[in-house]
Parts: sequence; structure tokens; C-alpha cells
Amino acid sequence: MIFNSKKILVFFAHPDDETLSVGGTIHKLTTNNRKVYVAIPSTGVHSRKNIQNKKTRENKLARLKKHSLNAITGLGVKKNDIFYGNFSDNELDKYTLLNLIHWIEKIINKVKPDAIFTHHRFCTNIDHQYCHEASIVASRPSVNSHIPVFCGEIPSSTGYLKPTQWEPNFYVNISEDDIKAKIKAMQAYRGEKRLDPHPRSPEVLRAIAKVRGSESGYRYAESFMIQKIY
Repeated sequence: MIFNSKKILVFFAHPDDETLSVGGTIHKLTTNNRKVYVAIPSTGVHSRKNIQNKKTRENKLARLKKHSLNAITGLGVKKNDIFYGNFSDNELDKYTLLNLIHWIEKIINKVKPDAIFTHHRFCTNIDHQYCHEASIVASRPSVNSHIPVFCGEIPSSTGYLKPTQWEPNFYVNISEDDIKAKIKAMQAYRGEKRLDPHPRSPEVLRAIAKVRGSESGYRYAESFMIQKIY
């Protein structure tokens, strides 16, 4: 289905969410000459203002953006096809939802994607929830626009809100090369990577891909929930 799409928009709240959820699929798409755009509205740093001074946060923000560019371009996305916003980390709820909708609408109107990947509606993080809601509104159908939306899982977030209400019904078969590229991209996030058995560790990311593959008859897979298709 998605490989019939020429342009795919990946819309996730924070730097590293895109890699954790859809990194293998991004690599598979770009390897198959599909155009992938990545939109990340939140900084991924400013929620730590209670324990870090402004200068420290600014330095970490610069490093995180550099790491993010390395990770995403390593998956095959062109630098000019990555969009960053300035919304505060873990505080998207302090803005109106309309602010975020307008931000992503501009990107949708610019790139005209054939499909969108975004967060699961019941993900634990408030920023993830806002991105889900914004993507649904911004991709609402019209006579000339019918954009499928797929929701991904974020290890260390999607499964923490019980019951998870996470029941994947769409799987992407990814290769050994795809999972290696995903893990390498996650390792580029030097401040976000973790050691085994953390959900963001290489061992667990591979294990999750293995489990999703076992559910769908593949060696490795990434799983999604279909929000809407046409």
C-alpha cells in the first residue's frame, strides 16, 4: 500500500520519535526511491528547564538538532526535506491545538503527501497525543485530498498507559539492512540512546522488530494502526 505512494510525510513530536517508530520503514522507503519528508514540531529539550539552566538547554538543543539531522539523513531523507518547529517540549498543551494544526497544514500543503505516519492516539506523552489530533484535522478529506494516516508505536511511551489500546493492524516487512539502519540512526541520538534493557536500546529495538515480524509472518517488521485509508 504505502509503496504505491510517491511521497510520505512522517510527523512525530520529538527528535528520535520518528526513528523509534518508523525508522526501518523510512529506510525501506528511501531505498526504494520513495520521497520521505519528516516534520518534528517540538524541540525535545525544554521540558528539562526545572533541572537545567537556559545556556545548558540551548547547547543541548543545538547538539540534539545536529544528532537528529545525522540520524534522519542516515535513513535516506534529504536534509531539505526535514522540518523542525519551535514548540516547547512536553508542553504542546500550552498552545491551542489550532497552532499545531496550522503548522502541519503548511507542510502538508507544501509537500502534498500521499500518506502520513504519526503518533498513536493513546500514547502516554501529551505531545504525542497532540500530534495525532493535529494530523487527523490537517489531513481531513476533501474532493481533491484523501490522505491515509497510519499510527506508530514509540517504545518507552506507547505501552506505558494501561490498557494500551494498541492493536496493530498494518505491518511493514523490513529487512536486516533496514533494522540495522534504524539502530544506527538511534545511536546517532547520543543523548537519547540507552543501554539494554531500556526500550530504546539496540537489543530491544531489534527484539520489538522481531516480535512484530513474528506477528505478521516476517523476519522483522514495524507495526502500525490504520487510522484511515481510502
